Amino acid sequence: MRASLMGQETITYLTNIVIGVILAGLMTHYWHQQGRPPTMRYWMLAAWVMTAADVLFAMRPELPHWVSRLAPTLLVTVGHCALCLGTQRTAGLPRSWRGLGAVLLLHTAGLIGFLLWDQQTNWRMVMNGVVWAGLSFWALRCLRLASPMYWQPLVSPATAFLCHGVFHAMRLVLAVIFAVRGWTEASASLQIIGDLEVSFFMVALFVAILIATLQLRHEELSSAHAEVQTLSGLLPICAWCKKVRDDDGYWRQVEVYFSRRDHIQFTHGVCTDCMAEQKSAPPPDDGRAGTADGTGRG
Repeated sequence: MRASLMGQETITYLTNIVIGVILAGLMTHYWHQQGRPPTMRYWMLAAWVMTAADVLFAMRPELPHWVSRLAPTLLVTVGHCALCLGTQRTAGLPRSWRGLGAVLLLHTAGLIGFLLWDQQTNWRMVMNGVVWAGLSFWALRCLRLASPMYWQPLVSPATAFLCHGVFHAMRLVLAVIFAVRGWTEASASLQIIGDLEVSFFMVALFVAILIATLQLRHEELSSAHAEVQTLSGLLPICAWCKKVRDDDGYWRQVEVYFSRRDHIQFTHGVCTDCMAEQKSAPPPDDGRAGTADGTGRG
């Protein structure tokens, strides 16, 4: 039974590694394509750290005992801390370096304590659940202060954090029950379920992050396009001479402006109002009229 569980764990970890590499690669590609934005950098680093944790979990049988009991679990916590930093950066909040550092130190101290105790116990799983659920709900709270794209849709990063936090909360409750009653085989199954949940969490979270980021980018471009259209629809025209100002700031005749901008050729005519005005106007004085005595200047 134990060998079967170990084989199942190895398959699960290998699956998680493949999924993690794909997602981390996508995050890295998008980060590079978009000019390396700081917000995406935290998400990308979190994806790689979580993938590295799965690599160490898969290598546990080959690692020294103390390394296998400390390094993979702590890397998961580091990944959750990076996710929290990503949510804080996304929401425009100051980064809680001290708070996250304190969580990491406390978790390290707890893991070392269980390592020195050197006994298989579900209370270690309980401690991990408290830390990871707490960090997930912390990240959820930060995202609620970000753009609605990150928390309002059903398929959103906030939803992924909520489900992840609820899962770990339920898992630690079950771990407490199993520890009190001494159900070791049930605890092993619970561990496998937790490993499988990591795959769903990473897929849901990082895909939702990419979707939210692309939607936010689309909204920004749409808003900029609408603003450009509005500005381009305004034509400055002189109230007196009716010249218009072009994009270079020069005042030009209307026909010159449109012929250069839209390649429109103008033909000239006279409207009926101007024709009537010209007919009713007195003839212009050409300076050849006689003097008052009718003799001219001579």
